[in-house]
Amino acid sequence: MKDFFAIILLTTVTIALSGCVGVSQTFEPPATTTISAPTNVATALASPPPSTLAPSPAPTITRQAVPTAEGGTTVKDPTLEKLIQDARADLSKRANVPDSAITVKSAEPVEWRDTSLGCPIEGMMYAQVITPGYLIVLEAAGKEWKYHASRTQVMYCDK
Repeated sequence: MKDFFAIILLTTVTIALSGCVGVSQTFEPPATTTISAPTNVATALASPPPSTLAPSPAPTITRQAVPTAEGGTTVKDPTLEKLIQDARADLSKRANVPDSAITVKSAEPVEWRDTSLGCPIEGMMYAQVITPGYLIVLEAAGKEWKYHASRTQVMYCDK
């Protein structure tokens, strides 16, 4: 009986070790690595050496410096200008006033707490991410009108 257990033990050890004999493992890193937006924490923390990083395309924001009457310069942002035009068009319909009767009181960059742009609609769900955008304040018909904008859309907010 002892011999039987010894044979089984010897066979088990031989089978277990036979899988390890003659196996060599070598690690070859990829030739190039491109990193896009991380999808999870592990991806964000495990970054390859800087020499293997390929440059990722970044959004370009074109802004022009324009001299002002006071002798300073103003930065012209085409994205903001389009959003102001959209807000003016909406206000022209909303207040039933001509575009020439609308003045821009202010337009400043903001970071909204979520995709509701600071003007949530009851019962709606919004992604909880910082959303860069603008707060545009227009004046027409003796009243101030606040428009909240992301970089692509503008909405009237009466809150």
